[in-house]
Amino acid sequence: MGTPGFAVPSLRLLAKSAHRVLAVITQPDRPKGRSKVPSPSPVKEEAITSGLKIMQPVNVNNEEVVKQLRDLSPDCIVVVAFGQFLSRTILRIPQYQCINIHASLLPKYRGAAPINHAIIQGETITGVTSLVMTPKMDAGDIIAQKETSVFPNETAGELEKRLASMGAELLMETLSLMEAGKATYAQQDETQVSFAPKLTKEDGLIVWTQETRKIHNKIRGVTPSPGAYTYYVKNGSPERQRIIIARAQVHNGLKIKTSLKPGTVAEVGPCGIHVVTFDGFICVTQIKPEGGRVMDVQEYLRGNKMEPHDMFVS
Repeated sequence: MGTPGFAVPSLRLLAKSAHRVLAVITQPDRPKGRSKVPSPSPVKEEAITSGLKIMQPVNVNNEEVVKQLRDLSPDCIVVVAFGQFLSRTILRIPQYQCINIHASLLPKYRGAAPINHAIIQGETITGVTSLVMTPKMDAGDIIAQKETSVFPNETAGELEKRLASMGAELLMETLSLMEAGKATYAQQDETQVSFAPKLTKEDGLIVWTQETRKIHNKIRGVTPSPGAYTYYVKNGSPERQRIIIARAQVHNGLKIKTSLKPGTVAEVGPCGIHVVTFDGFICVTQIKPEGGRVMDVQEYLRGNKMEPHDMFVS
């Protein structure tokens, strides 16, 4: 059971392994892009390529769907970013268990957006966890974990690709342990629990009065989705333009006047746009104009004049 691109490496390895995939359950086709034409999930596309049976229930807990799952008589149900809650009835179906691959080092960052929140919170270490599924979200016993460093300028999208591959490897190791009867099960420490709820578009708004590092982490943590955005106001103009900040860097060499307000464009230099923050400045290096594409600042400035004392506002 899985839906987005994060789940594809797990399905791919599973389909190529000695295990037999009885069915792939994924979300129904959803409208995508400006055309709003229903499109298959990445997991469905992978399942088609692998010639696997596909189920796309609107509600996986529907009585008829549960019956179909029972008829399959699976040894194990593997869930990787599926997107639907599983009832106790489904959790009891497999001979072994329902297991989940989660993109954090549980008990930290339970929920739908663990990768985003880990970066936003400035984590330098994260990883993936395999766990037994229970009715309580991401709260089951931990079977195994893999750790990795979070690179200083890494975005959520870039980290997701690495964790997806790690999750697939962890899945295969976990199934081997279970099959051999060597799996161990550790209860989560409830005193260490934190949550990572799904992000909204509004969560991407940059607050320039915050510390430089916090702004940098926000930009990284919401890129590519939902995207970090601000409003650009030319000095002396009442109009404002919404733009997405796709990438930024933290520098410590530029001297700026302390009288400048956070959000002020301090300098437009070769490396990017230096914007004042609470405790210094941040260098914006990639921008996505409203309705446009991501481009380097130098390319953006060829068609859009920006000068010191212009403002980025929240």
